[in-house]
Amino acid sequence: MLIIVQSSPTVQRHHLVIDSLDNIVAEGTIVEVGVDSSSQTVHGVPLAAENIRVSVSKCLVENALLPVPIRDEIVFVSDAIGTCVAWPKDWVIPATAVGNAKQAPRKYGRKKTKQWVDTDKDDDDLEHLPADLPPALLSLSKWGNEFLKDRATIHTKLSKDLFGTERKIALFRSDLFAFTNVQEVAGDTIVMYMSFLREKLKESNMLNMIGFVDPSSLGVGNSTDRSRSFSAALKRGKPGQFFLVPYNTGKHWILSVVSPSEELVYFMDPMKRRMDVTTDEWRTIVNQYGIPEQIGDKSCGYFIMLYMREIVQDKEQNWTKKWLTRGDEKYTMQDVDVVRQEWAEYVLKFTSN
Repeated sequence: MLIIVQSSPTVQRHHLVIDSLDNIVAEGTIVEVGVDSSSQTVHGVPLAAENIRVSVSKCLVENALLPVPIRDEIVFVSDAIGTCVAWPKDWVIPATAVGNAKQAPRKYGRKKTKQWVDTDKDDDDLEHLPADLPPALLSLSKWGNEFLKDRATIHTKLSKDLFGTERKIALFRSDLFAFTNVQEVAGDTIVMYMSFLREKLKESNMLNMIGFVDPSSLGVGNSTDRSRSFSAALKRGKPGQFFLVPYNTGKHWILSVVSPSEELVYFMDPMKRRMDVTTDEWRTIVNQYGIPEQIGDKSCGYFIMLYMREIVQDKEQNWTKKWLTRGDEKYTMQDVDVVRQEWAEYVLKFTSN
């Protein structure tokens, strides 16, 4: 499909607001595209009829969250500088209109459709918690119930030591709710556990043995962009180093362990499905029959974290032989709770940010 961008002799500056007219978080311009909004996508995500495509030129509130984030890659307004994002039409205000409105203030609201309620992330119940939660997760959930309101987040910036570039993280109330109730986990949830595992590698002097690839780098852009991002990540590796690569295929997490020097990939699917991969980077797939199969239909993310945990704990890096010979060993809910406890303990360190 050919998309024609309509140019204009005069580019009008707009203020990008959130919730109300006086909450201006960025400046930008509207990008008109000669296609109905229902057929448009922004970074591979449908634009939706209630949104408009804008090019963000200036960030006024660095830690402001985008009203329509792009997966786990473009979350804050500051992430969107120089690129296009979707923004609610009612919240894109001509700069002249904002100036005139100061004499007669009025609130620019937006009807909360079901889609918008989902992105508000404030409706998840952290007061009535499941029984027998790991202690740290119980403490974190109680903290979140009190403080994660009005789209507040647990946020931080992870150093470039993890993925080669700095990585912003934002955990919402909904992320704590999902982790508390063993529901589907988001990419930032897994990235936080990867950061925790890297600290364990550092303690064990194993940083030269295992590296990590950001799952969000494989989910934004076209296939060429993702391939370049993946290749760049692997070039950071040292001889003999493995890379842990979580990837969400669409509502399902899988893990690949990549050895660039051996041109080998160990493919680990908690549902034990076979997968054919023909890209140049991934030349050989080894189906690990010994990896425990997930329990239920929402636990794949937790099993991915357990797989990574076992690999990181193996100081001799003999995990391939162990998993090929251990047969139908199962993870239990007690194993999942070990990961949930470690994750919560780590996240609690960032609640003062």
